[in-house]
Amino acid sequence: MGSVPDVYQIHFLFSQMEVRVKLLFLLLLCLRLVPLCPVARAQSTNAIEQVVVSGSMESLTSPNLNSVAQRFLDTPGAVYVYSSNRYQLGRGAYLEDFLPYVPGVLIQSSQGSEDTKISIRGSDAQDDNIIGLGILLDGVPLNQGDGEAFLQDLDLRGVKYAEVYRGADALRFGSLSLGGAINLVTMTGRDAPQFETWLTGGSFGLLQTGMLSGWSNGPFDALLTVSSHFLDGFRDHSQEDSQKVFSSLGYRITQWAENRLYIFWGSLSQNNPSSLTQKEMLSNPQQTDPESIAQNWSTEWEYFRLADQLVLNGDAWQFHLSAFYNHRNQLQRQEFDADNPVGIVRYYSDDYGGDLAFESTADLFGGRNRLTLGLNLTFEGEVDTNYANLDGNIGPLIAADYTFAANLAFYCENQHYLTKFFSILTGFQAVYVERNYHDRLDSPVDGNQSNNEDFRGFSPKLGFLYDWTDRCKAYLTVSGSFQPPSFDQSRETAADGNELFKRLDAQTAETVEVGTKGEAGPFSWDLAVYHSWVRNELLDLTNGQGVPLGTVNAGKTSHQGIEVGLQTELGHAMLARGAEKEGDDRLVLEQTYMLSDFHFRDDPVYAGNRIAGTPVHSYKAELHYEHPCGFYIGPNVEWNVVRYPVDEANTLFAGPYALLGCRLGYKNKRGLDVFLEVKNLTNRIYPATVEVVGNAQIEGGRSFNPGNGRSLYSGISCTW
Repeated sequence: MGSVPDVYQIHFLFSQMEVRVKLLFLLLLCLRLVPLCPVARAQSTNAIEQVVVSGSMESLTSPNLNSVAQRFLDTPGAVYVYSSNRYQLGRGAYLEDFLPYVPGVLIQSSQGSEDTKISIRGSDAQDDNIIGLGILLDGVPLNQGDGEAFLQDLDLRGVKYAEVYRGADALRFGSLSLGGAINLVTMTGRDAPQFETWLTGGSFGLLQTGMLSGWSNGPFDALLTVSSHFLDGFRDHSQEDSQKVFSSLGYRITQWAENRLYIFWGSLSQNNPSSLTQKEMLSNPQQTDPESIAQNWSTEWEYFRLADQLVLNGDAWQFHLSAFYNHRNQLQRQEFDADNPVGIVRYYSDDYGGDLAFESTADLFGGRNRLTLGLNLTFEGEVDTNYANLDGNIGPLIAADYTFAANLAFYCENQHYLTKFFSILTGFQAVYVERNYHDRLDSPVDGNQSNNEDFRGFSPKLGFLYDWTDRCKAYLTVSGSFQPPSFDQSRETAADGNELFKRLDAQTAETVEVGTKGEAGPFSWDLAVYHSWVRNELLDLTNGQGVPLGTVNAGKTSHQGIEVGLQTELGHAMLARGAEKEGDDRLVLEQTYMLSDFHFRDDPVYAGNRIAGTPVHSYKAELHYEHPCGFYIGPNVEWNVVRYPVDEANTLFAGPYALLGCRLGYKNKRGLDVFLEVKNLTNRIYPATVEVVGNAQIEGGRSFNPGNGRSLYSGISCTW
């Protein structure tokens, strides 16, 4: 077995590639500074007193919700914007608390904790990590260079709203996926409270504390959030402990130019229980495989992020330029036995990149027009070292590698109104991707696994929008998508624990969707119906004999579905009537429904079976009453209507379930908030997520991750 080169040797092996990347990154940083030069000259010729920046002026890097709502309504596609107001009316611990009623978004917590899976339209719903979905903060990507993202890298308390782009609408962010993207827009020192502190506690040892502070003075503003999170966990061996610090510093250079610097630090220590068989889950959902405790399956990491963006804003145009750097150190203890000898993985990664974007809203040929151009560059270098897991201790070396990813995405989109009520959108995304894998452990048994791949993709887009009224729209969109494999998908574990590289094709799809969105009277809605013809979908499959193949290209598959969000004001001024409508009480019913119908097409092993792992019919609703004095109450339900397959052979199924909950509280104008929330009121045993296998009859059915039992949470926050 060969020796492991040190880090300096690794970088020498990739020196030519690194030089090219660093030159590109240096060029991006230089371009980042260029627009500041004319600004500096303008300040030298005009008295600084003439530039007046008020504390209430809207940020260019973080616009308020009202200013973007109309743009979303005028977009021919499935886009949605969701405020954070409801997030602070309950537990407020995870993304599923932030986006509970967004149509088309599936969020699942595999152990009732920070370990959260999220998928849109079936995008890589089978993976433990987030792949096939872009996660952004103020438009700057959080995904690693190979496409993976981690929700633990976010402090949601500092987010004021989320922009959800389903399908091809995410091309404007350079998103390389079928699912789309979620852009989280943060508070600034101008719209955040001067000081806020909170304390939340509840079932299974949940304890959350934190503070948030916003400050502004003239052209400067600053935001700081500090939070701590601890959980004993519903299941055995599911404790977690995390701390996060997030800050942003904004400088309003002139009324048309703003710069913002972001700094984030986070740490996580989390135990990972095993999945269970269906029988084990029903008999005792809190248990775990004793091996997970004996080998101390767990994840530990530290994460640092530095980002900067500049926005220049004209009368009918906007220019955006950003650069970022992320560093992660991680130690993960995993299963190590004859069936799955993954062991202990220690790695560190460095991600860096940036983007340029230009948008013009100037009229064209006498009609309204919106032109968007953009270029995204992302890079990642990662060093991985695998060891045997000897009762939670690091054992002999079994695998070592260095990987490098580079992504270049150019996109162009133009929406033009042919008439006052009808517009057409045309656009495309062109992508170049490099994936380089260097085997640092030249095993005499498996051979040198070093390999290089590159991918090229072109995704066109055509859309039509008809304005029934200013607040009611209908649309039709035809689009393509392109998604290369991540490094985890391109590797498989050999019998001796060594990592083997396998070539995979990129996943592509063509999608047609029709929909309508808007509001009329007491109703507001978002409805989309879509069908995707997918080729080379990245799935974990088995061969005809039931032998696991790991992640492979599945050939032809189809994804189709319905996404519905409906909000209905059932009444106001029922018990309290104010001088204006804002002073009335309100009763609102909020509902979402999602049909996810995903199938193989003429597969030699699975024929036309349903693709496993995603609920077919899911429904959520909350009946929310709020009184002008500050009292509110909202009973809710989450309903998985029918069973869905756990394996691709469709021999094992997760059963239907309904979860009842309720939250109530008091929120006054003086800044005092208190709440009480109960989840899973009937203490239903159910699978929150499932681990998909090819054929459960051959591979076994240890695939179920139980959700939390009955739980109660309460909290208090104070704002000055």
